[in-house]
Amino acid sequence: MSVGEIIKFHREKKGISQSKLGEGICGKAYISRFESGNVTLSPEIIYKFAKKLEIDINKEIESFYLIEKQLNDWNQAIITQRTVQIEGIKLALDQNPFIMDSKHVANYLLLTGRYYLHKHMLKEAKNIIEYVEKEFQALSSYEKNLFLHIKGIYCINTFRTIEGEECQNAVNLLKQINIAEYNNEEYYYHLALAYHHAKAKVSAFKFAEKALQFFNKTSNYLNAVNAQLLMLMQLDCESEMDFLALVDNYKNLIHNCMFLGSQESKINILFHLGEEFYKKGKYEQAVSYYEKAFLLTDKSSIKFVRRLYHFTEACLDGRLLSKAKILEKIEIGTKLAENVCPIYFNLYKLLALKSKKNQSEYYQFLAEVVVPQLIATNNTSFFEQYGKSLYKHYVEQKDYEKAFEVEQNFKLMKRVLN
Repeated sequence: MSVGEIIKFHREKKGISQSKLGEGICGKAYISRFESGNVTLSPEIIYKFAKKLEIDINKEIESFYLIEKQLNDWNQAIITQRTVQIEGIKLALDQNPFIMDSKHVANYLLLTGRYYLHKHMLKEAKNIIEYVEKEFQALSSYEKNLFLHIKGIYCINTFRTIEGEECQNAVNLLKQINIAEYNNEEYYYHLALAYHHAKAKVSAFKFAEKALQFFNKTSNYLNAVNAQLLMLMQLDCESEMDFLALVDNYKNLIHNCMFLGSQESKINILFHLGEEFYKKGKYEQAVSYYEKAFLLTDKSSIKFVRRLYHFTEACLDGRLLSKAKILEKIEIGTKLAENVCPIYFNLYKLLALKSKKNQSEYYQFLAEVVVPQLIATNNTSFFEQYGKSLYKHYVEQKDYEKAFEVEQNFKLMKRVLN
């Protein structure tokens, strides 16, 4: 955008014609050519235009040239999760009158999408992604990589919540990023997270370690904690001693979160520590950490739906709540999940059948509804749990053909992840 375009912007905003603006200064033809960038006018004439338009031309020019720096600062603030700076820069950019007419408009829209993902505003993020994909066919190399990164984060955030969105999409998108063009190693963390959801432990650990190196190098301590958590989640502890060491590492991360003042990361770690105890069959400890996590979680969020489910499941498996209390929790979760989490909606219904010990209906619902949904969404994480349960049931019933089919489906889901 040239100085002439800045003048044109404010002239049209105020509804002033070229002839009116030029009265006593210069002719309409000169203004037309000036606004089109075909002629240069003296500073004296430009200041006369600015006075008529009641603008400070120096500030307007400065505002335009600040856009690129503000966008870079906004991106860094989002990466490092500096909330106050994120909101301050967003406000400044939103108030910049030239942003949508500048060469940086695609970058601005993409970072707005990234902002929505940071705020867990998934619908708004999806609208931005679809708009950029439709309207901007000639993105720069950097913008193309940023677009892939944002689409990948969106897939990760919608995993287990929106039917048809799954972790493999995120893996495929993030693997296309060219780090030499993008120069943002933060994306390693999201690639690790995508691999984690896909149950590809080796790849998840490798990229989480790369992300940790980047976060330590840039003094991004909060994300360093998140990367360390992701690495811990890939470890399999065979001995009790190894498990106790793992628990200590989780507790150290919780302490670090408290020191850094990150409530969200603390809640996340509490929940995953609950998962570690659940996998070991230590249901009382699992329930303790699950409960701490979901009680601190926003009840209107998808995360609350997930965390309440796992708390309820652990209570049922450990016989730690009465049947009435279990069903009460299931009813709450089912209502919350109905419109936002198709997978969890059906898992709550499955849990209800399990709590009522209705084995026949349980396996029928598992085979006809839950497992097909997990296959359709390529949900390897839950398929590993519920597919194994169905496989074991078929083997016990000596229905080996169906057992073989379940096994083959799992192999197909895993074939391209590592």
